[in-house]
This record gives sequence, C-alpha cells and structure tokens, in this order.
Amino acid sequence: MTGILWLDVILAILLGYFIWRASIAVIQMLSTPPPEVDPENVVEVDQDYKCSVCGAELTMKAVNPEEDKPPKHCREEMVPVWRPQTS
Repeated sequence: MTGILWLDVILAILLGYFIWRASIAVIQMLSTPPPEVDPENVVEVDQDYKCSVCGAELTMKAVNPEEDKPPKHCREEMVPVWRPQTS
C-alpha cells in the first residue's frame, strides 16, 4: 500500500512540474512585445475598409507597405471600399 502512495506522490510532483513549466512558457510568450515598426516604413494613405460579415467600417490613415494584407474583423479580411474624393 505504501508503494502506491509513493508512486502517487511522484506522479503528482512530475505533473505539477510540467504544468508549471508550460505555464511559464505561455506567460513568456504572451509577455513578449511585438517587433517595433520602423517609422520610415509607414506610408500615409486614405483607404476605407468594410467588414463583409457585420458591416463595420474602418479608415486606414497610415500603413506599412511590407504588410499587404487588409485588416481583419469578425475573423475575416475586410473588403476595400472605394469612395470618391471630395474636394
């Protein structure tokens, strides 16, 4: 009976250690800030986007030309909207 008790204690310690290591890894991953954007790579634009799911609209005033994907909303890429220029 004591052999089973020691096995339970060892398994509990090992399981606790692995849960602790996984928690530390997740916290480190979430606490790492995203890479800085170089201000020289930002270009001024005036592009409107609309969410095809819910209809929310967004106007982009500055973009990074290296990132060519449209923004996402409702887990879907937003659709570019053309609006005539008003002077």
